[in-house]
Amino acid sequence: MRALFAASPRYTAAHNRSRPVSFSALILGLVLMAAPHAAPAQQLEGPVHIGVIRPPIEDADPLMAPVARSAEQGAIMAEEEFAFNADMFGFDFAVVQAEAQGADVVAAAEELLDSRDVYAFAGGFDGQEARLLSELADERSIPFINLLAADDALRNQMCSASTFHMSPSAAMYLDALAGWYVRAGFRNWFTVVGDTEQAQAQHERLLWGLNERHFGAREAGSATMTAGGTLGADTVAAIESAGADLVVLLVPPQDQLSALATLEEAGLELMVTGFPDPAAQTREFFIQSSRAAPVLGSGMRATAWEPTLDAYGARELNARYMQRWGEPMEQAAWATYQAVKAFFEAATFTGSTEPESVFAHLSAPNSVFDVWKGIGTSFRPWDHQMRQPLYLVDIDPEASEPRLVGQLVGELPAIYMPGTDPVERLDQLGDLEAQSSCQF
Repeated sequence: MRALFAASPRYTAAHNRSRPVSFSALILGLVLMAAPHAAPAQQLEGPVHIGVIRPPIEDADPLMAPVARSAEQGAIMAEEEFAFNADMFGFDFAVVQAEAQGADVVAAAEELLDSRDVYAFAGGFDGQEARLLSELADERSIPFINLLAADDALRNQMCSASTFHMSPSAAMYLDALAGWYVRAGFRNWFTVVGDTEQAQAQHERLLWGLNERHFGAREAGSATMTAGGTLGADTVAAIESAGADLVVLLVPPQDQLSALATLEEAGLELMVTGFPDPAAQTREFFIQSSRAAPVLGSGMRATAWEPTLDAYGARELNARYMQRWGEPMEQAAWATYQAVKAFFEAATFTGSTEPESVFAHLSAPNSVFDVWKGIGTSFRPWDHQMRQPLYLVDIDPEASEPRLVGQLVGELPAIYMPGTDPVERLDQLGDLEAQSSCQF
């Protein structure tokens, strides 16, 4: 568990209304105004405040600091851009941020709900935080969007009717990895598994996916790696003797770096990838990966968002973020921005911030959310998981600029498939209704 950096939450709010509205933000506002059913926004009464609970940035772990900063910047940019619409319709809009992590997220969320007039909130940077915030959301009957926690148990066992998941699930990430690597000819997988329940669950789900969905692929072997430990010589020998062509690291990001360095030093020649925890989807992690292992650490990684995505409106979103912050938009910024956008649309499209109206909009079968991934997305009715494509990124340690350290090389599911149902295509990733015990 990460150390707590704040005994009590520190609040920040972005109220940069005095900043000149950029041309791109103006266009975005006009597009939202023209969206179907947007007219009721002028009937909104009272504050339209959305809460975001994120980890502290100051003194944060080097791998988590970019994640926390990215989330902060995504929230600020969302407020700045959607404030244009709020001003046009004459209602008070704000995105109120709270710094907290671990068990402290509950107190932070309660303060937002009780004292900051928040009608919906987002957070969850790991499984523990998402679980605690989901429980609070159910207790208060307040809409909550899980930003970054991938744990399948949150979708398949906890069954929180108040929670919606912007983060892809572990099952979605694992299915995407299997889809890319098996199709590329990697059939003999060796899995390094962390000594946690979450890692064990990921391992079981990975094996299920290989056995049920990818004929000809198999697990050639597996080993356990203790958190904070090193990859032993026995594991390296087992990988060599197993004839593996791919090693999958189901361990925390820092342990992935350690394992990469060990495998590189041993002179293994194979492909290595790891589970895409939030801290393993940043340019900072990509750089550290290539430094730890110049060959094995410069392979391919799965991500939920990619700053080099250059279609579907993503080009404009990435460009606005780069212009605003001088750095690439990464997963945490994208997820936070999209969570604010989903809550904002729920209020403006229905003309209400009442929980029942927000719940109904988010979960309605005909509600479609444009998250700039090239296809209309929606929350699955059985587990409230957002259907969405995922991306495969190739690490380039010689890139001329930070944005290009990761280069987009793959996307699943394929978007351009005329004559097919987009919902069925998106449901190629992750657990289907029959695999979930949740029904809302």
